[in-house]
Amino acid sequence: MTRAVRFERFGGPDVLHVVDVPAPEPGPGQVRVTVRAAGITAVHAAVREGALAQLYPQAFPGSEGAEFAGVVTAAGDGSGVEVGEEVLGWSERHAAHAESVLVPAAHVVPKPAGLPWEAAGSLYVAGVAAHACVCAVGVRDGDAVVVAGATTDVGSFAVQLARLCGARVVGVAGAEHHDWLHAHGCDAVAPADDPAALARRVRELTPRVDALVDTTGADLPPLAGALGVADERAVSTVEVEAAVEFGGAPAPTATRRAEVLAELAQLVADGRLHVPIAGAYPLADVRAAAAAAERPGRHGRVVLLP
Repeated sequence: MTRAVRFERFGGPDVLHVVDVPAPEPGPGQVRVTVRAAGITAVHAAVREGALAQLYPQAFPGSEGAEFAGVVTAAGDGSGVEVGEEVLGWSERHAAHAESVLVPAAHVVPKPAGLPWEAAGSLYVAGVAAHACVCAVGVRDGDAVVVAGATTDVGSFAVQLARLCGARVVGVAGAEHHDWLHAHGCDAVAPADDPAALARRVRELTPRVDALVDTTGADLPPLAGALGVADERAVSTVEVEAAVEFGGAPAPTATRRAEVLAELAQLVADGRLHVPIAGAYPLADVRAAAAAAERPGRHGRVVLLP
């Protein structure tokens, strides 16, 4: 037997509980991973509360957890993965908030030496979504890029990846997060009540804006128009993040996801990409962890440590 997070009805963090379930056994091409860390993503609350039930129907008992890192403890025929290998990856069945998770071998990549478990277990969804968005708007060396919601889960990766491309980045975030943005080579402005006011603040720092990445879910065209950004160089991360977590366009293909995840993991291990961690909790404290992940203004990933 093993332990896993479950919920039997829609609701807040109080509906989550930990139960004993049979340990999963891998079939051909599958691996079982003993989970050392698993991130709590922004979408978890919406799914658990039933807000996405029409888009992503939920059967009960429900499980959670799209991203994880851990140690392979069993491998099916043809998996190509060794027992004892340290990996990070994703669960399309959203079952990673558990002591063990069963996934296709194609959904894990080796964990580089020096990559902390907390970072490895909370890298997939926000990291791959940010990578997809930065690529979608074609960020290049010398560009001026605005990231709205610059210290959200996806925004924290997007500002850093844009900087690694050689762009000048203006991050839009609350004043309490400006020091973090400055420490990562970005300019910072506070949010404004309307796109025109925000554009004026941005233009005090840069006369032109080449690309826009918005993580806030705001109406994208008015902000892009106020900043003078062409439609093809503006993207909202909301749909991309959901596609990475649940599958389907406009997320990268499955093969590309593994490639991108491995690339991001190496950047973190090399110290070129930072994964801010807001808190780490044992599996038994999943309700407290979920509440922390839903706290307004949070900066940094919340991670379970089964």
